[in-house]
Amino acid sequence: MPPFILPDTRPYPSDPVKNSLLVYANQIANSTSAAQKKLASESLKAEIYTMLQQNHYLGLSVAMSMASDTNSYIALLENLDDTLKAKTDEEIQWFALPVVLVAGSNQPLTIPLDTPSVELCACLADYPNLRPLLQATWLPKLIHSADLAAIKAGKWFAAKQNKEAAETFAAELPQSDLEIPSGQSVHVVFALGYGSKDIQAALSNNLREAALPLMQVWHKSLSRPKLTLFTNPLAPTTPLNALTEGSHMRQRMAMDVFAANAIRAIRLQSPRVGVVMAARQSGKLEFGFNAAESAFELAGQVFTWPLSPTDRIETIQQNFLDLMVECQVENIRLLHDILPEDAEMPDYAESLRRPGHNPLFSEQ
Repeated sequence: MPPFILPDTRPYPSDPVKNSLLVYANQIANSTSAAQKKLASESLKAEIYTMLQQNHYLGLSVAMSMASDTNSYIALLENLDDTLKAKTDEEIQWFALPVVLVAGSNQPLTIPLDTPSVELCACLADYPNLRPLLQATWLPKLIHSADLAAIKAGKWFAAKQNKEAAETFAAELPQSDLEIPSGQSVHVVFALGYGSKDIQAALSNNLREAALPLMQVWHKSLSRPKLTLFTNPLAPTTPLNALTEGSHMRQRMAMDVFAANAIRAIRLQSPRVGVVMAARQSGKLEFGFNAAESAFELAGQVFTWPLSPTDRIETIQQNFLDLMVECQVENIRLLHDILPEDAEMPDYAESLRRPGHNPLFSEQ
């Protein structure tokens, strides 16, 4: 029997939406025929290209907001991403390098987000698979995830047509520093750049040996007095991919930090930690931390993961369980029923009276 996966409570449309892009995306997501998938993908790309070329992409916006499941949304996103790549030697290839930051400070701070392009290129030059990026133009400022997410597909399409269009687009992008609140916080920022079609060879490659040197470049560039900083650079990739991967990793690292702090605090007062995993209405996963024994009256701590359209619940669930094994937490209850929006997250002792199981020791 397959393992029990937390329910998906994202608000998908209940009735099929009449949209040709969604028809193709559903075929890609659900067809068992490789030939049919390839045909659907070619048709989807052709239709997206026409919409972007005519600067009339309401149908694309509708499709992205009304996809019937994660796989269909990812099919749309991947084919849109492919359409936005440079296809000729005259076209421009854009890319982004995500950097996840775990920051700790006793007071609010502001970090200037200047791109260390000279240091980045010196580092990348040591790794053949990343060397094509040495020919790229790096934007002088890093960009926030909210600003990157706000860029519409039509803007990326226009910005890839030629070098002049890329320069105009780059000059229009918002530039702002990063506000760090007091306490611990997790952020993601992106180094953006563009170049010829040749730089595609350097995109979506695993960083491998380059990860640690790049981490040091970012740490040196962004460190400030009175700031504890951990930097986690991800592989350079296309902007849409970078946004998906960077946002997911930011959320994952935020969960890691929250879990480590909660477990440490509970162990100071109770011998055993109890953890509850649940899905909540309106597209959220929740992870509650408390003492395993109800005799210890500790205030529960809950981490909420709002699900994005590309999040795979089985991946989030497995990453969390791997983290619990690493933290030597064994008292885990995965609830089978969905929590209503206004219901409290039960503590571990209460969760044992509800339908559920411990996923470390049984599949369901």
